[in-house]
Amino acid sequence: MEGLIYKIQPYQEHARLLYVYTPKGKKTLLAQGSQKVNHPNRILAQYLTHIDFKDSTKSFIVLSEAKIINDFETLKKDFKQTQSAALILEIIDHVVVDKESHEEIFHDMILSLQAPNIFLSSLSFAVKILKPLGYGLDLSADGRPIKGLSILRGGLVYEKEDVYIDLDVKDAIYLLKLSLMPYHLLEKIDDEALLRIKEFILKYYQFHLQTTLKNLQ
Repeated sequence: MEGLIYKIQPYQEHARLLYVYTPKGKKTLLAQGSQKVNHPNRILAQYLTHIDFKDSTKSFIVLSEAKIINDFETLKKDFKQTQSAALILEIIDHVVVDKESHEEIFHDMILSLQAPNIFLSSLSFAVKILKPLGYGLDLSADGRPIKGLSILRGGLVYEKEDVYIDLDVKDAIYLLKLSLMPYHLLEKIDDEALLRIKEFILKYYQFHLQTTLKNLQ
């Protein structure tokens, strides 16, 4: 079974608990000896590490027959890139629950972490995952002139409608691209627009999912 370690916690004297997201959902692994400097589990049992391990029907598993698939070392060497990756894992930790389509979400998560621009792919993941969570933005236009995008409505606002907009048309187009384009094809967004989109996503999660994403603040 493959999985990504989205959170770790010291356990007893020498072990760690690894909170792992897999195509079958969340599992907790006991990595014995992983706090010891010379133990083989120490390098593997790290935050933001894609691993392979022996699965079990239980949700709490003793780590065995494990190996690293991807340690995402490049992301970990840069604080800003790590923070963007942390946004993805924060969403997994705090928003994804047992009823979700885990295989789809896991696939998207790995693609977003592997994308060439983690700053954009993390925002794209935050937008794309809203649909399987049941809170997707309605970005389908009906032909009328568009005024912008509303958090309250969860979708587009048209000209002559008396609805407050949180993003104007230009920024709404950027958000549409984040929601539709593959992670590896995402196009650069200017810094000011990026800040507005980050704020929109932060407020959208707060309003619709009652969750504050700390890595967007």
